Amino acid sequence: MHLLYLSHETLPGTIYMWISMYEINSELRKDILCIPPYRHCITEKFIGKIYKKMEKKKPFIGDITRAIISPQQRAYQMEFRYRKAKIFEPYIPVLEHGIFSSMVTEWVGAYLTLLPVVEASLRKWMDLEANLSLKSFHNFYYTFGKYSRKNIGPYNDERAHITSEYIRYLKHGFRTLYMGFEEYNKKKFKETFNRNLTLHKLEGVIDAQENFSNVIRIILLLDVIAELYLMLDPENWWYNCVQADPEQNIDFQLRWHLYEKKAKSKAGRPDLMILQNAILGKASDRKKKALIKKLRESIYYSKC
Repeated sequence: MHLLYLSHETLPGTIYMWISMYEINSELRKDILCIPPYRHCITEKFIGKIYKKMEKKKPFIGDITRAIISPQQRAYQMEFRYRKAKIFEPYIPVLEHGIFSSMVTEWVGAYLTLLPVVEASLRKWMDLEANLSLKSFHNFYYTFGKYSRKNIGPYNDERAHITSEYIRYLKHGFRTLYMGFEEYNKKKFKETFNRNLTLHKLEGVIDAQENFSNVIRIILLLDVIAELYLMLDPENWWYNCVQADPEQNIDFQLRWHLYEKKAKSKAGRPDLMILQNAILGKASDRKKKALIKKLRESIYYSKC
């Protein structure tokens, strides 16, 4: 049963699940992640499965990343979150390119495309909301925390836990992403997830695994920003988001199946791997000539 639909008669069990979610998120914060704000993730089943893995010290980051990068979920977020939120409206073409790049596993392109959308959407939010001000993005998490506690909600039932958990996550994500060079380096994070270091020094995009992790993080940040922004209007959020019917939405279906096709073919990855392994990896001329022959053959047969 989805937690959003639980009645107050089931509150004790619901409280237990929210406590479990809080503990899971406390652990996920080390990787700048959280339980994603999706229908199938905010459930007793999903949270219970993750909590059991955590108790047994089994890895569960993969469960989170798979939920985030799923073609179906990406299509859902685009149609029923990003396109519904005014703060993303001007940047939909950029989001399209970034998400498409993630579907074909072009992690560098995806991360560097989506990273500026976080700041752009927040600045648009500030343009639309006089009570949300900015002195510096370095300390924006303070401003956002005060604003969000006052304006998002209040929700008087179990849904209040959604806002509190995701506000908590966003504040942590903002603080890390916009932290200054020196402070970030002093903390010695195991990976680089920092807007300044990435855009000015290209840190966090060179190592393939680290770059993949940052794509997941930036997408999750955008998803949580969209969720909280839409929750400013509870009635509209409930009607357009919670009760959305993707089965009847042709645009969603088209986007989902296109994403799924691209994700399965992973069109961009093999070509990039050829360049990295053969050219950057300093393969022999003989091996390069063999690759050229195969490429010419594939081009020829594709034209036939």
